[in-house]
Amino acid sequence: MQSNFKQQLTDRFVELVEHLNQHMHCRPMDEWEGLDLTIPQIKTLALLQDQGPMRMGNISNSLGSALSATTNIVDRLADKSLVERVPDQDDRRVVNCQLTVQGRDAMEQFWRIGRMRILEVVELLEAGQLQRVVEGFELLCGAVDELRETPTTEQPAV
Repeated sequence: MQSNFKQQLTDRFVELVEHLNQHMHCRPMDEWEGLDLTIPQIKTLALLQDQGPMRMGNISNSLGSALSATTNIVDRLADKSLVERVPDQDDRRVVNCQLTVQGRDAMEQFWRIGRMRILEVVELLEAGQLQRVVEGFELLCGAVDELRETPTTEQPAV
């Protein structure tokens, strides 16, 4: 009985997360188009924002893409002055990719667009409702942090 109830809750949770993902990221296209970036480019910028300077091979591995595809993405980002290649301080034969000031600005604009939607939703909630949402998200963040700290080779069935 308990496992059936948990499965029902799990199914509903997955539905709700999918709903949030679909609707929280729906913005007028002109806001996103102003960035003039593809999804792989945004992923690359976000990775470099999160991880700092990285070698091309490490970027490729993190994104799960071929090295040649990653090189093309970084080339285009470099052409837009969003990413630069710099010699590694410890080994000058190694080249790292990192965000430029313009790249950091582009990522700030990207996150700002998302934050605007979140703030629009928050305005529709009363303080008590918002408190429950925050408490729930704190639980989720704790579980995500725990999952990140636990080495695993198997992914849960979806």
